[in-house]
Amino acid sequence: MSKETEIIISMFESMAYEKNVKINSNIQEDIILNGHKEDIEHILSTLIDNAIKHTEPKKDILIELSKEKNEIIIQVKNMGEPIPEAEREKIFERFYRIDKSRNRNEKRYGLGLAIAKATVSKYNGRIEVLYNNGYTIFKVTIPA
Repeated sequence: MSKETEIIISMFESMAYEKNVKINSNIQEDIILNGHKEDIEHILSTLIDNAIKHTEPKKDILIELSKEKNEIIIQVKNMGEPIPEAEREKIFERFYRIDKSRNRNEKRYGLGLAIAKATVSKYNGRIEVLYNNGYTIFKVTIPA
């Protein structure tokens, strides 16, 4: 999973560059998840894509992959408009969008996070959104 994470991050470098956002990563080596490569790609791609689109120009995104005890933890952190606490669970619902007018214009339909959550659940994991020190943090925890 460590190598796959690095590859997926590299696929988003040009998109981040166009938005004037820098992607930093802290990837622990040799993490292995027994699962489908496509599932991991989808989860990471959804979270990175969202982070780039919602990060203010000239700010950084930090992507972390680690293993702690018996859990694999993925965190995608970005600085942008914070997600209101009342909306944090709702954003994982199908078709839910916080800013309906902006997302409609960008051809975003509110399915990415719902599908990511379903995929994480398939591995008995959980996904949550937190806010800390100016960072919106999407945290995925999957049993190793």
